[in-house]
Amino acid sequence: MNKLWTTLALSLMTLLILANMVPAAQTRLSQSTETSAEVTVTFADAPLRTMTETPFLITITDASGQVVQDADLTIRLDMPAMPMPPNHPAATWRDGAYRGTAIFTMAGAWQMILEIKQPGEATQKIVFDIDRVLMK
Repeated sequence: MNKLWTTLALSLMTLLILANMVPAAQTRLSQSTETSAEVTVTFADAPLRTMTETPFLITITDASGQVVQDADLTIRLDMPAMPMPPNHPAATWRDGAYRGTAIFTMAGAWQMILEIKQPGEATQKIVFDIDRVLMK
């Protein structure tokens, strides 16, 4: 009987450890720019929820596949269906990506408007459609 409880306890501990190792669901959006660069935005959560600090990262690779790390980014979160107050999360280069935190203030469809300015190049504007943000 003691061996059975030990086996059950070890099995339960193993399941708990494995459950904590499973990566959380993410929301990933990708687009190409006019100059054939690839821009990917990855939010740390899926589904996205209102009034929750949601870390995100942005990766930019140029047409040759090189990671872009010298861009100035301007980010705006907006709901196309209604006027919203300014929502401009900052993103800074760290650990191989531009990193920031977003907060969606209402449920519904959103957009992330990203302006990318690289030295010696024209500013590029990319709009990522976020189909649905749920209530917290």
